[in-house]
Amino acid sequence: MLEEIKKLIFTKVPADNHVWLFFSLFDEKGVLIASNGVLETDKSLDALIDLLYNGMIKKQELKVKNAVFDIVKTVQAQNDVATFLKLSPKEWGILLTSVVDGKSGVLLPDTKGIETMQQALASIKQKYQLSGNVAISVFQTERVVLSK
Repeated sequence: MLEEIKKLIFTKVPADNHVWLFFSLFDEKGVLIASNGVLETDKSLDALIDLLYNGMIKKQELKVKNAVFDIVKTVQAQNDVATFLKLSPKEWGILLTSVVDGKSGVLLPDTKGIETMQQALASIKQKYQLSGNVAISVFQTERVVLSK
């Protein structure tokens, strides 16, 4: 599976690039088995895939029907709340970072059940237990799917 993942992702991004990368693993019924990702890294994409595969994906490999990878293409700070609220959560992911303690949380684009940026904010704050002022960054991804 590792070589299949690399072949699929390297058709979109060169192996020596440094990008954010997220994965979600689903079983034959479409149930999420595992998900994780890496934001900022000094590792090449090739090394990052090895790390994610050996650390998490390999353990679930026999159960996986679909492996979804989100390769982050663009990231930008979003300081204008009115502009942010007009963005589509189908197209934009969100990174919230607490200005107090640096704790952060992420929501990928096109997350099931999220229709508005208000819902997205509430979901991230609840899941990652973020409160108070947060810095908002938005990002777009290119999604690739490996089906077995």
